[in-house]
Amino acid sequence: MASIVTHFFGKPTERSKQVDQSMLTSLLNMFEDEKFAKEMLDTHAPNEGDIDAQSLFILVENTLKGATGIVDGVVNPKGSGSAPASGVEYKSAKDGLNPPVEAISEVTCQLTCKALDTKNVRETMASLLHELSGYSWVSKAVLTLSSLAIYYADFWRLARVEPSDKLGESVAILRGLPAITKPADQTKIQVFGVLNDMIKTILDMTGCIVEFEQESKDVPELSTAIDISTSVTQIIISILACSIQFTTLISSVVDESKGKDLPAFARKVNVVHHTIKRQLEDFKQKKEEIREHQRLQRLFKAPTDNVELIKAIFYTKDDPQPLYLGSKKSTEKIDSLRRKNVLLLISDLKFSSYDLSILVNIYKESEFHESRYDILWVPIVDQETEDMPNQFENLQSQMPWYTVHYPTLINKVAIKVIKEKWHFRQETMVVVLDPQGKVVCSNAINMIRMWGFKAFPFTDSVLSTIWKQRDVSWFELLVNDSVIPKIEEAIKSDKLIFLYASEDTKQVHEMEESIKKMTDDSGTPIFAYNVTKITLFWTRLESCMFSMMQAKIDVLDSLMQDILKLYTNFKKEGGFALFTKGTRVVINSPLTSASKVVSQYDAWKKQVNQSGKTLEVVFREYHDRVVTPETCHHFYIPNMVGHMPENVKCPVCPRIMRNIVKFECCHGAH
Repeated sequence: MASIVTHFFGKPTERSKQVDQSMLTSLLNMFEDEKFAKEMLDTHAPNEGDIDAQSLFILVENTLKGATGIVDGVVNPKGSGSAPASGVEYKSAKDGLNPPVEAISEVTCQLTCKALDTKNVRETMASLLHELSGYSWVSKAVLTLSSLAIYYADFWRLARVEPSDKLGESVAILRGLPAITKPADQTKIQVFGVLNDMIKTILDMTGCIVEFEQESKDVPELSTAIDISTSVTQIIISILACSIQFTTLISSVVDESKGKDLPAFARKVNVVHHTIKRQLEDFKQKKEEIREHQRLQRLFKAPTDNVELIKAIFYTKDDPQPLYLGSKKSTEKIDSLRRKNVLLLISDLKFSSYDLSILVNIYKESEFHESRYDILWVPIVDQETEDMPNQFENLQSQMPWYTVHYPTLINKVAIKVIKEKWHFRQETMVVVLDPQGKVVCSNAINMIRMWGFKAFPFTDSVLSTIWKQRDVSWFELLVNDSVIPKIEEAIKSDKLIFLYASEDTKQVHEMEESIKKMTDDSGTPIFAYNVTKITLFWTRLESCMFSMMQAKIDVLDSLMQDILKLYTNFKKEGGFALFTKGTRVVINSPLTSASKVVSQYDAWKKQVNQSGKTLEVVFREYHDRVVTPETCHHFYIPNMVGHMPENVKCPVCPRIMRNIVKFECCHGAH
């Protein structure tokens, strides 16, 4: 027996009694040795011709699953039955596969004889990786595991020989198997169990990187999702540890400390396994997202009908009836929207009551439904909060149209495509789809805010037609009684109206004092209002600008110029002042300029009523005289992706104006 053991495993001397412990400790330290990892990385020099690692792994998997099944039966005979490996499902090996036998044999020798002879695991690892330098990283792992599989399975296969197989029985006795498979030493059996479980873990780790290599070929952007070189090095370290421990366990030397360090090593292997498995799962999820993203991009670009497109927005597998119809308080299938024109209302949960009221009025119009139109709310929630369910249910309860059951039913990949394709940026938008799923208006919310149902059917062509009507009063578009109470009466009565806004409260206060003095002295009533904190005013102002840009109105158009000037005065000059007679604009200037005129009221008030000049006429003349005119213009244009003018000429000189990008938080005046 001793001669057989010596031949296969080396002579069991006093030196080998503790070899598994000192070497396992050294191997454990190598997991965190960055210098060693760098040295091993430098040995990697793969040749063009490589092995079929995936097909070879199938053989390795079959071999080790069978062998570990036998060991499970030895460790726990009552729980596994008389034929523990019989339940293993073996995969079909590839026909004509020729494994690199020479390389496997050399690695087997390194794992057994050389590792034990030198006791220098660092040297053994370097030798192993040098031997495998011409193979890919995944092939290195599979070849090394192949060597362990042959070594491990060849030994345990003899444990299942039939009594009629006298040759096998004789070899098993010579290998000492009866003493191992029916041991009196339960401690040794427990060590076999730990080792066997660790080999199963290493098999799964290797399977993970084999799968990753195969699955990542068509997604090069995810090729680094798993650090393959590090993972393979860790797998080979683990395989070497298993080989060393197994060799010492089946030797005839009695050693009470045998397997003492194995549990600590096994814990580290489990940590590495968990990391690789999690990285593989993350990779699979990202790959699936990429595929879904590509599918949705194609669908959004060329849908066959609106239902196909809308279904892509929801997780219909989670709920075949993902819609809720508020007017009927019933659950509905997406097919309910087939052959309809659909207004996709896309927003976060900060949906304004103003927008809600306008859409409710539109929804109540009989022509809206007679023309086969409907609305579907798609809430976009990037981050769930504790109050989210209440916010969602509160909004949903106020909507008579179709809504989603719950925000989590919205496909996360679809949200990404909505942001990319339709440029959703938290601000409420309405995408109008025809029955074929074609987008007839990329965002109708601005025309809906400005004109309500008068803009029906909310197409780009309708918007262009509205703005071409020269009787449009931009001032009336900006303000009404819902924005500023009683202003419609002031407009109808052709009163003087003074609107102003500034973040500088001192400047606003001085302006208000001057206006009051001018009003009291002249006896002319002036409707004055501070719109700095009137959110709806700014919403309508921006909607007015956006809709004009959607309609491709020339920036030099007088309507556009007035709107942009007002907005720019607030953003650039710190405040604006808008003085009108009814809807006719007297001045549209920075607040500082208007404040200068009002504060100097005593200097020009005597000219009022002279030669028939009214207060507003004198105001304008004095303003033009004391305020230095700008030599050139500058405009602030709020960003609206897809509708920003490319080239804008200065209205004063013939030059093209510079386009300067500026990022600005909206938590300011409005």
